[in-house]
Amino acid sequence: MKTYQKLCTEFYDLEQHPHGEQALAFYMEQARKADGPILEPMCGSGRFLIPMLKAGFDVEGFDASPFMLDSLRKKYAQISSNVAPVSQQFVQDFTSERRYQLIFIPYGSFGLITNYEDIKKSLLVLQHYLLPGGKCFFEIETVASVLQPCGVWRRGVNSRSDGSKIALSFITSYDQQTQLFQSFSRYELLEHDIVQETEEETFQQYLYRFDELDELLRDSGFMHIKKYSAFEPTQAATPLTPIVVYECEAVCD
Repeated sequence: MKTYQKLCTEFYDLEQHPHGEQALAFYMEQARKADGPILEPMCGSGRFLIPMLKAGFDVEGFDASPFMLDSLRKKYAQISSNVAPVSQQFVQDFTSERRYQLIFIPYGSFGLITNYEDIKKSLLVLQHYLLPGGKCFFEIETVASVLQPCGVWRRGVNSRSDGSKIALSFITSYDQQTQLFQSFSRYELLEHDIVQETEEETFQQYLYRFDELDELLRDSGFMHIKKYSAFEPTQAATPLTPIVVYECEAVCD
């Protein structure tokens, strides 16, 4: 995996997501409603999984990035002597001996699966592991979410507890035909404003047309499909909604 490496993971952990508290409250509520085991694919460094574990939910996760998982395991070790219930897997290749009452993928992470065949396979895998009557949530970014203007450099800096900093410089592009949003990113570890370490990555994300995922979900065996603006179930999504939450169920056995 060529993204979500060491400095990227640390920058991610230091970054305050603009909808972080609202998103956590939303998914914690779904966890409370679930009467059974919970799975978070693409769980990253544990922004949702760690609070759910602290709350006593039967939850586990997986991610493709060893750096993200290493960060998660270190956080979990601070609150438990048990082994963190996570594994390193890709969604399309996921296997488990369990099935789940709730499966959720927040923060548009599902868009990181950019190959069309992998997208279809991933949906079939998730549908297979969802218990009858269980719910699956996908939070996606749409073509209306493209950061404008593209083609200009942006920069962000986050401070570590020791006073050093991690800086991110990035430039974006968007291809309307392939619906791929791309960001070339450069991370720098700065000590007294002197660069000590660098890391570069090209980040790609597939952005969905308004009704595009509806058809894919139905073809994969999902039903009772709802979609609304992020974290607002009473606010229906429109073609101009940048972040959409899908709520759906698996076809009963």
